[in-house]
Amino acid sequence: MQSVRGFILGGLFLWGAIAPVGSASAAEIAILTADNWNAWVPAGKEVDAIYGDIVIRNDKLVAVIAQPLVTRNANMTVKNVGGCLLDFTTREGQNDQLGAWYPLGKAANWRTVTTTPAVSEQSPTAKAERIVVRVGAVIQEGKLTAETTYELADGDGRLAVTTTFKNSTDKPIDYDAADEIRADGTVYTKGTAGALAWNYDRWWNAAYGVIIDQPEGNKPSATSRKLSIPAGGTAAIARHVYVASDLNQLLQVAGAANEPGAKPAVITVTDEAGKPLAGAYVELKQDDKVIAAGKTGSDGMFIASLTAPAKASVSSPHHGERTLEVTAGGQHAVKLPTAGTVVASVTNQAGGPIPCKVQFRGAGDTKNPNFFDKSGEHAVGNLYYSHTGAFRLELPPGKYDCTVSYGPEYDIVEQQLEVLAGSETRLSAKLIRTVDTRGWVSGDFHNHASPSGDNISSQYGRVLNLLCEHVEYAPCTEHNRISTYVPHLKRLGVEHLMGTCTGIELTSSPLPLGHMNSFPLHMHDHTQDNGAPLPDADPQAQIERLALWDNRSEKLVQQNHPDLGWLLFDKNGDGKPDEGYQRVLAHMDVVEVHPPQNIFKPALIDGKDGQKNNTIFNWLQLLNQGARVPGVVNTDAHYNIHGSGWLRNWIECPTDDPAKIEVLDIVHAAEHGHIVMSNGPFLEVNLQAAQPGPRSQGTAGDDIDAPTGKATLSVRVQCANWLDVDRVQVFINGAPQPELNFTRKSHPDMFGSKVVKFEQKIPLALKSDAHVIVATIGEQSKLGHVMGPEHAKTPPVAVSNPIYVDVDGQGFKPNQDTLGAPLPVKSPGSKK
Repeated sequence: MQSVRGFILGGLFLWGAIAPVGSASAAEIAILTADNWNAWVPAGKEVDAIYGDIVIRNDKLVAVIAQPLVTRNANMTVKNVGGCLLDFTTREGQNDQLGAWYPLGKAANWRTVTTTPAVSEQSPTAKAERIVVRVGAVIQEGKLTAETTYELADGDGRLAVTTTFKNSTDKPIDYDAADEIRADGTVYTKGTAGALAWNYDRWWNAAYGVIIDQPEGNKPSATSRKLSIPAGGTAAIARHVYVASDLNQLLQVAGAANEPGAKPAVITVTDEAGKPLAGAYVELKQDDKVIAAGKTGSDGMFIASLTAPAKASVSSPHHGERTLEVTAGGQHAVKLPTAGTVVASVTNQAGGPIPCKVQFRGAGDTKNPNFFDKSGEHAVGNLYYSHTGAFRLELPPGKYDCTVSYGPEYDIVEQQLEVLAGSETRLSAKLIRTVDTRGWVSGDFHNHASPSGDNISSQYGRVLNLLCEHVEYAPCTEHNRISTYVPHLKRLGVEHLMGTCTGIELTSSPLPLGHMNSFPLHMHDHTQDNGAPLPDADPQAQIERLALWDNRSEKLVQQNHPDLGWLLFDKNGDGKPDEGYQRVLAHMDVVEVHPPQNIFKPALIDGKDGQKNNTIFNWLQLLNQGARVPGVVNTDAHYNIHGSGWLRNWIECPTDDPAKIEVLDIVHAAEHGHIVMSNGPFLEVNLQAAQPGPRSQGTAGDDIDAPTGKATLSVRVQCANWLDVDRVQVFINGAPQPELNFTRKSHPDMFGSKVVKFEQKIPLALKSDAHVIVATIGEQSKLGHVMGPEHAKTPPVAVSNPIYVDVDGQGFKPNQDTLGAPLPVKSPGSKK
């Protein structure tokens, strides 16, 4: 969408809009079906329409009203949207960023619908001079009802919404007719009667506004719009809902900028060479209150209507920033530094294309750039995700320390660049895969984006993040909605570089218990939650429902970030042992135990809310009780700045080619514990019994027969050039063995300084059945800046899943040891 532009004609200041393309002669209405979906559903990151919803549109606007059903939710956190304005954008440059607009707030349950002209499943589309959609609700049973109408005619630049109340009693009823908007990621302000209330997201270029008419005899305000509905009578409240690409345009289309005595303040933004800068962000404040904001047009101009001076900030991710004072009627010229251009050519060892993450950190007096907020796509924060390794990117002049990476199997390349104004600076790098992971692929089973409802990150950006961190397999696991990454991979042309499948995180409360991932699941496109199962307050019922979904289809079921004490030994969370939710174990294929470095810590660890159960320690206790549930680590990423990639699982796989990965191979490997958990180092473990036999050797997750108790444990650790380890610890039945603790200080000859940091054959003499786990850590090392400031101080670490060794020939038996601590109950630091 192009910004509304102000212009001067014959000394008269006018506001005008560029005419939309594709104007129609009438407004239109449709019920969304499989047949008309592509022609009618609007575009945008926050579109939540499904079949059965109602679309109304004209030459300027398109709006989706959710079908008024009790089960209609937009996503996990935007609920009960039936009858509400769900998606809203301009017809040209469609860009829906609305969660939902609730007439009368979430308290109103709209359950009936009629349309003029009438549409139905048999005749789902129609045209008319004016489209009207009516939804009805019972507000107070037997007393008060309400009907909301959405009206749109051809040429309308606003959506008219009127709610009429009917009082069926013989006494007046006072009702607070407060609406509610959900538009995450926005700056907002409340409006009074007749004034504009607005929400604006500068990064995603969307602004929403509402003006409430002044009802006769009533005085609504920003916080209360109480209406007095007379006995046996009616009362109405009317609003106009607006959408634009930025706040400045919204003020114009809503007529909110035309205050008496207002004059245009013109700001022209150029670089130092005089080139107009399009897309520079301009924000005007008076007394710290935002009064106008938006982006400059192709001519570098931004025009606001002012009655008094204002403080302006002008910024561009590529050109720097400046502040100034602007006046009503003034002409203001702003010069920002002329950008330089980084021309990147990153290749693989053979000189071909390769995905990569390039991090730009300001050196000396140069600031870190901020290309986009944490919800972005290719350019996000101070990162650039390139799916091919070739890109051009403007930066403010200065010196930058650049880090080029592609996950922990590749060496990083670091360079310092000096970006000069108006010049091109070459960034050339060759990424070498130094870590040999043949037979294993990297995977992350837990990630999120905007469809989850608890964040606004682009799902396309999530795929870029995963791809450029060299995650080779990642199911799509949005909260309470089956979804897919396939369209994004196809858009990028990189289906061959990352395996994926449909999946879900089925989510209820409390947080440490009611979150479970599963994949693959069958996706029913454009239906409620794409056909997902419903969550349940009982974790046992929820995990059973998930495991049995799709006619008991084969799938992986993962328990996410649990407080294992609360889950399994303290059902009511009172800190005293009870039966817990023990039935979850029957369906729990894997369990998240991150962070992996906590394997070296005690049963309780300090957190910001008090002491919490150490999940990986509790997992070791459970293994000793006979619960053979493999451990996994995942990022649970919600944002796209270093979100995915800093934790991963290496999964044994019959192919090293992501394009050939079969989802059930991933499922089966995970179920059997053929997984090594890591935040970077690649750890291989293999156990060979002294006495040959059909089960005399194996790796993580395997069962081994060692009748004499003697065996050899082979351990190999590899690290790319930005990681290191200095300790390898063997755990027998969950207990770290002092004699099997090897450090670079105590055993310097065992550790190397190149890619292979540790490669040893360690003799074991087991007296009874035991499970064997190996952990490695860089106690004197950190992940550093490669994985961003949030994880920079985290030590590199990898932990294998257990190898189960049967010594007595009677089958493996757990030893029941609780490792010096009682079996856990709900930790004091876990909140409901």
